[in-house]
Amino acid sequence: MKNLLNQPISPQAAGILGVDEFDGDEQIWYIMQRALDVGADPNEAAIEIPAALKRRQRLLATTSTTTATASTIEPNCAPSQLEWPPGFAGEIARFIFGRAPRPVREVAIVGALGLLAGVCGREWCIPGSGLNIYVVLVARSGIGKEAMHSGISSLIDAACVKYLRAGEFVCYEDFASGPALTKYLISAPRSVNVAGELGHKFSAMASDKESAMRSLRRVLTNLYSKSGRGNVAGGIAYSSQENNVASIEGAAYSLIGETTPGTFFESITRGMMEDGFMSRFSVVEYTGDRPSKNPDPFIEPDPAVVSHLVTLMQQAHDLEARQLFQDVSFSSVAEAMFEQFGHQCDHSIREAPDDEAVRQMWNRAELKALRIAALLAVGDNYLKPVVSSEHAEWAIGLVRRDIAVFSKRVREGDVGEGSDGGRERQLVDICREYLLLQDHEVPNWARKYDDARRVGVVPHSYLSNKTQRRAAFEKHARGHSFALKSAITTAIENGRLHRLTLGDLERRGLSPRGQMYGLIDLDPQ
Repeated sequence: MKNLLNQPISPQAAGILGVDEFDGDEQIWYIMQRALDVGADPNEAAIEIPAALKRRQRLLATTSTTTATASTIEPNCAPSQLEWPPGFAGEIARFIFGRAPRPVREVAIVGALGLLAGVCGREWCIPGSGLNIYVVLVARSGIGKEAMHSGISSLIDAACVKYLRAGEFVCYEDFASGPALTKYLISAPRSVNVAGELGHKFSAMASDKESAMRSLRRVLTNLYSKSGRGNVAGGIAYSSQENNVASIEGAAYSLIGETTPGTFFESITRGMMEDGFMSRFSVVEYTGDRPSKNPDPFIEPDPAVVSHLVTLMQQAHDLEARQLFQDVSFSSVAEAMFEQFGHQCDHSIREAPDDEAVRQMWNRAELKALRIAALLAVGDNYLKPVVSSEHAEWAIGLVRRDIAVFSKRVREGDVGEGSDGGRERQLVDICREYLLLQDHEVPNWARKYDDARRVGVVPHSYLSNKTQRRAAFEKHARGHSFALKSAITTAIENGRLHRLTLGDLERRGLSPRGQMYGLIDLDPQ
């Protein structure tokens, strides 16, 4: 590995890797994979090649002119604020994206993180924890969420050609109970469960009548913190001793799934938030519309990506066979970034002493970001993984985005049984939307109120109809009517609505038909 700067190399020269094989923009994971391909030391290559490339760049800078490079265009990509993850995780995500019939970046990123967690979640650790993750993709129907499943399947199929055990890292089972999941983990102590519609499953887990699904919720809650060195997931004890299932050391179960916004958020109860179940999940929401069709989808993944993925799988199995765990370290800058983020998490928890939903959102935020950053680092250098500032920044950003999405939904009353403030906000929004309707936009059942709508009046019966199917009202502990009455009272007390008298109606040329309301400020600002 010495004298690399001017040393040409042929692909057949086993054990030697030359700097001339690289353009200078390759990532560490790719350099390591090339070293493995020619029989060189991948860890040494990860140090020597980047250093040699920097020396070459400095030399060429004195004699070369700067050339423009074409920017990468993402065809048919819907607008997104979520950046690609750095390194190897980003390469996986880009393949899933490029293969999708209708590409969405959030879909691809959730798939990439899930696959990495399935492979690397157990044998690589941060202090006190493995690297398993729970991630939910929330998006409207018809945007191409199934690309997450098909993209992972395509990568696993390609990996199986080179490594027969590649399929062990991904599971597509739909577990119906906690014991069923625990039994599965005996034969697969690390894997990612790629699930379908998670919103319906969450709804079943919240139901007091579904004992099997409640047991699944308990096991999921427990498993999240049982990965990594020294952690033991409890077994199952039956009355018949031969059916007992032993405990599992370091079971790294990861879960990714997709759902629609209404189904998912309405299925979440306050109990799920308060007992820490939801704080274990990262929510990635895509709010865009259906993207354009991909005119030229990828057929096969890049061989270098497949080779590196297989190397990660082989290393995971090798560490398991030797009963070893690999620690992930942090650069000094990354440590400082996480220390600062941890302080923010602590501050946010202290600022919400009586709101368990808010406290739980921040409670595991630092841990989730640490795990994601560590996964990125392992993907880039599985022999000596070090979390860089780039890994830390991306992971913390993802978790901040998760908290922003969830807190907004809670404030607006979209989550489960909602909140008083959320119901008031929904009620005022219903009034505003109603009064701004054009004549042709009014549903047939509401046309009988057209004379009231045209003079800025909202009938109580309209509000009753529009809130009946909203979880924040329908799931209220004291029923829909009580929730609606409370929201109206709060809106009136806060100066957002006013109850119209008989004289008010007569001045508007209306005859009384039940209680009616006026919106004080039509402008939402």
